[in-house]
Amino acid sequence: MARLRDEAKRSAILETSKILFSRNGFHNTSISDIVKETGLPVGTIYTYFKSKDAIVQDIVEEGWSDFYSRLERALSQPIGSEAKLRLVLDRFIPELLADLDLITILLSEAIGHTHMEEKIERITDLVFSELLPATDDIASLRGMTRRDLQSLLAVFLLGILSAVKLSRATPVGLGARDILSAVRKTVSGALGVEL
Repeated sequence: MARLRDEAKRSAILETSKILFSRNGFHNTSISDIVKETGLPVGTIYTYFKSKDAIVQDIVEEGWSDFYSRLERALSQPIGSEAKLRLVLDRFIPELLADLDLITILLSEAIGHTHMEEKIERITDLVFSELLPATDDIASLRGMTRRDLQSLLAVFLLGILSAVKLSRATPVGLGARDILSAVRKTVSGALGVEL
């Protein structure tokens, strides 16, 4: 007889695993560690996930899908390009930075399971389709190719995530607010617009 699935148990497995993968590393966390922390039997873990790889993939995909869907909806609003940039800088990047466990997993040895290249491709397509009409409004965007934007997004996204991870793991004296302020000034200066 097949076991009934309980969303609360599945969520508990994902949340616990996310913390363990972030704190101990993907390779240093075993299914036994997840069993111990959740208090669930090993069979229950395998009812929801075929493997530890499947767990990390779901953590990343669900976190990223939620983030991307909300970003896509927000950018599809009929507002100007500068307002869209403000929305990304004021709302979406801070939201992403608030989830240090996800950042750690995205940048960890589990990167093979995160499909980061696909995520950057999707965000590039989204941002390019939203900024392309703005090239007449923002002079510095004129002539920008999709490849240019992809490179910029990779540098900014991965750089921001790495900076926040480093700032929380070491006493460099920088916080997310400092990093976001620097990003805002850089983007404003590069685009020649006040954000």
